[in-house]
Amino acid sequence: MPLDPDVKSALRAKVSTANKSNVGDVVSEVEAARAGLGEDDKDYDRLNGWLEDLKQVAGGGVPGRD
Repeated sequence: MPLDPDVKSALRAKVSTANKSNVGDVVSEVEAARAGLGEDDKDYDRLNGWLEDLKQVAGGGVPGRD
C-alpha cells in the first residue's frame, strides 16, 4: 500500500531540512515509514533514496554533491 500523500509530504520536508543535529530523528522516521511498505512499492525505493541522502547529511555532506 503506497505511503499516504500527507505523510510523504511531511517526511520530504523533514528530509530536505535535515541537518547534523536532527538527522538521527529524521532517519528513524523514514525507516519507520519504510517498514510499513513492501519492497516492490515505489515509495519503498523513494524512501531508500532519502535514507541515502540522510547518510550524506550525517557525514557532513550535501546530498547531490560528490
